[in-house]
Order: sequence, then structure tokens, then C-alpha cells
Amino acid sequence: MPFPFRSPFLSYEKINELVEDFLEKHRIGSRLPVPIDEVIEFEYGIDIVPFPNLQSDFDIDGFISGDLSSIYVDDSIFRTRPFRYRFTLAHEIGHLVLHKDLIGNIHPRSVAEWREFILQVDQEAYDWVEWQAYTFAGMVLVPRKSLKEDFVRRIKGLREKIALVKSADLPRDSYLEYVINAIATDLIEKYGVSKEVLIKRITKEVEKGTFKIP
Repeated sequence: MPFPFRSPFLSYEKINELVEDFLEKHRIGSRLPVPIDEVIEFEYGIDIVPFPNLQSDFDIDGFISGDLSSIYVDDSIFRTRPFRYRFTLAHEIGHLVLHKDLIGNIHPRSVAEWREFILQVDQEAYDWVEWQAYTFAGMVLVPRKSLKEDFVRRIKGLREKIALVKSADLPRDSYLEYVINAIATDLIEKYGVSKEVLIKRITKEVEKGTFKIP
């Protein structure tokens, strides 16, 4: 029988509001890359526990324990993939911020119980909750305010190339992807995330009209 489970309704902007509250509460300010591991361990008192073969055996990068005392992360990701490790931590703390009551109701006591829950829960509801946590993670590690400042500065440096493309009467789509990719590539080390995360963050803000590309 499927677990009783209902996802909260959270818009993109509502998640951003919660992210900004999170960043302010934990005094992140202009600290980049965002010290997500420090926040988890010292602000929340949550243990970060490497777990062998979590990804290969259970198809899970990480999960937060039902008593909210530990975040388990695949050991290989912990040791060899720092960007994915940071994103996994941000994703799991996103579940705590956004879905604390849900986790408390599920209260998985082991990775096997967590996996059982994933397999039995309504998939649409679970996908919605995962989207919220992924969105939270991207926004926390790449905050809108600092990203917009970096975006504006780098757009200025690309104006000549953009103008050249526009002078050839090429459509906006022909240079949009190039511009976003160039900016994302330049910001990887600053934010401590993958290029894919940065591309998604910039693309979404451009689509929403928060960031402007000439």
C-alpha cells in the first residue's frame, strides 16, 4: 500500500523567499562558495555521514534521517565529487527547510526504509517534492542577488560579441545559449557548483525576466 503523502504547494518565487530567509538567518552574506557544510554541522547540529555504495546500491546520492540528526551522503561523492557533494547537502537541507513535517511523518530509520518509501509513494507527489528541494539547493548555492551582480558585469564584457551577432540579423536564440554558457563557465569556481547548475540558474532567471540579455 502506498505511503500517505502529500506535497506542499510552493512556487519558484516562494522557494526563493525561503532561500533568502535561510541565507539571512545563517549570515551567509557575500560568502562564496556558500559554506553549506558548516551551516549544516554547526548551525543545525546535523552530522554529515559518508555512506558506502549509497548511489550504486540504492540509486540515492544522499538522504536525511527521520530524526533529522544526520545527512547520509554517498561515500564516493563525498570523496571525489566536491560540487555534487555540496549540491547533495543543499538538497537535503532543502528537504528539512521545506518538508520537515513530511520527513517527520515518514521517519525512515535506515536507507532501506527510505528507499522503500520512494518506491511506494505516489510518484507525482514525490517528483514535486524533489523539484522543490532541487530548486532550493540551486538557489542556496547560487543566490539570486550575487548571481545577478556577476551576470550584469559579465554581460558588459560580452556586449561587443552580442552586437556583432545582432548586426548580422541573427535571432536572439542564436547567441543566448552561448552567452549563458560563457557566463556559467566563468563562475564555476566562485560558486562551487557544476556548470549545469549555473546554466539552469541563469536560464531560469532569464526566462523569468529577472536577468536581461540585450
